Amino acid sequence: MRTATHLFLAALTATGAAHAQYFEARNSAMGGVGTASSNYLAAGWGNPALLTSCDESDDFGLILPAIGARAYDETGLMEDIDNFVDAYSALDGNPNATPQDYVDLGNRLLSLSGRRLNSELGGGLVLALPSQTFGISLHARSYADLQLFTNIDPNDVNTIAAAPPGGALPALSSEARIVGVGITEIGVSFARRFELAGLAVSVGVTPKYQRVDTYNYAVDADNFDAANFDEDQFRSDEDGFNVDAGVAIEPGVPGLTIGVMARNLSRQTFSTVGTAGAGFDYEITPQVAVGVAWELGALTLAADVDALPLERFDNDDLVAAGQSFVDDIQLLRFGAEFDVFGWLQLRGGYEHDLEDTLNGAISAGLGISPFEVVRLDIAGTYVEGSSYGAVAQLSLTF
Repeated sequence: MRTATHLFLAALTATGAAHAQYFEARNSAMGGVGTASSNYLAAGWGNPALLTSCDESDDFGLILPAIGARAYDETGLMEDIDNFVDAYSALDGNPNATPQDYVDLGNRLLSLSGRRLNSELGGGLVLALPSQTFGISLHARSYADLQLFTNIDPNDVNTIAAAPPGGALPALSSEARIVGVGITEIGVSFARRFELAGLAVSVGVTPKYQRVDTYNYAVDADNFDAANFDEDQFRSDEDGFNVDAGVAIEPGVPGLTIGVMARNLSRQTFSTVGTAGAGFDYEITPQVAVGVAWELGALTLAADVDALPLERFDNDDLVAAGQSFVDDIQLLRFGAEFDVFGWLQLRGGYEHDLEDTLNGAISAGLGISPFEVVRLDIAGTYVEGSSYGAVAQLSLTF
């Protein structure tokens, strides 16, 4: 799994380590909900209005840090590219090669056609000062969204098969490409709670600085090495400002909260460098999520839905690069948490993509907070097709 390891480590380094979303262990364990159910520590990411959802005894809290990763590789593309590159190198100029070896190599190449992988990595830090009237949070996060896909030329199969045994293998027209984005944000969230027509309403806003790194790495399939995807010739960066806003309403039913979160209100487009005859536009577009959470004693139930698809890379660009897929996603999420005696929290959830770009994801996790000061939260995700994700988080609350 050399290439998979390289992709993971290189992406984590390139994004400052730490979807244009976020990784937070409690919300991730609950299927990615958070628009109405985030605690105040995660409010700056999930819905800034929830900075007022706290106890009177809550003074401030820290997340240091939250880190997470998720990969969607249902066909095992990473391993198969590794195997092809190794087989190509082993046959190139090998005097012991047989005609069947070249046929097998061509079949390996052809099997890569039309496949892709998506991976997400991220991390973040938070300092939150919650209040039932006016809350503030300072937070920073980095997030990487990377896609690997192939564009295989069927003529390469015949070219390989016709190579003279023991000679140098021919140059290939088939390519493997990684396109992606790394988004680093620093934001300050403010929330104010007030009464409106007898309802408790909180409004929050997050002005934020964004740095956006785009990647467009493409090479002949036989020369593919994911560790090189972030080299200068394949990378560009821009920065700017954006804003999030949220509302949380308590409609009068005990424990019930309705939330609306609008993320990235300013639409922006970021262009990659051109590589191997193709360039791509990554779109940061306004996103709206609606959520509901209901606390029933020790049990919390929550659901979120994206009102708009997340567009990510321009679909016309992907088609122009020989790809038949689109990468839009629109998620429906469900989650639950059960609090055991106040110091152990058991969580689970499910995430479904209404655009059918991503397979369904099942999540689970737990939180440990024996003294309600130091908190350790972990979450794991299983995606249909043998793909996985994990989030770990350490926080302090006072």
